[in-house]
Amino acid sequence: MNIVFWVGVKSQDPLLLEKHGNFDYFEYSKLTWKYWCEKNNIIFYEYNTPSLEDTGTHKVTWQRWFDLENQLSEFNWDKVAVVDASYMIKWDSPNFFNLTTNKLSVFQALENVNWIDESIKGYQELFPQVNFDLKRYIDCGFQIFTKNHLEFLSYLKDYYNKNLNKILELQKTVSKGTDQPIYNYLLQQNQVDFGFELPNSYNLNHMNRFNWFKYNWQLNYNTTPYFIKYGYLWKYSGFDRRQRTPLMKQTWDLIKNNYE
Repeated sequence: MNIVFWVGVKSQDPLLLEKHGNFDYFEYSKLTWKYWCEKNNIIFYEYNTPSLEDTGTHKVTWQRWFDLENQLSEFNWDKVAVVDASYMIKWDSPNFFNLTTNKLSVFQALENVNWIDESIKGYQELFPQVNFDLKRYIDCGFQIFTKNHLEFLSYLKDYYNKNLNKILELQKTVSKGTDQPIYNYLLQQNQVDFGFELPNSYNLNHMNRFNWFKYNWQLNYNTTPYFIKYGYLWKYSGFDRRQRTPLMKQTWDLIKNNYE
């Protein structure tokens, strides 16, 4: 049994509500994932109730890792994909579970090298002994786990609790991500076996920066945007997050007939 652990927590923190446009984009992501999971005989699990109510302090990006094992305890699962609600999945996307091994399956994240470099340098003081390999930096928005990786998630939780005050301080001063920099450091420090197993078509990110929203204007009989023609998972990130809902709604209005 495989599960999609869809992270759709609507934080009540006023700053986050404003920053994310009241999280209205969740609707469009959820519609695509529920359809795809049913089509492929995969459990769709909506993670919307974190164990700690104060999501202003304890970000959902952290809590998803801490809550996964407990919330899925009723299922006898083989693999689980943890998916951020900023993703939409194409209706005919091949089943990515069948394309991965028992490694932690992740994606390299080098769309914004300056941002990543600053985040790594900003958290370096917590990991003075780690010679970080930037080529192994991963995106935390979409990952596929087996039960072999629950030990790492448990270690991540322990590290968070022991270093909470410093982590909260750095989240404000560095202002480059929440869980992702530390998650990456701990992967490399603990030599976790992970791999870039899926093709990049399963993680189109910063789509505006790489012109994925455009189409071949010379083929005026086909105005399908590149990201729909060539990609399977579309991540709406890398721009002002207040644009996320209108962009995802436009996408849904364009393709919704395929999800019937």
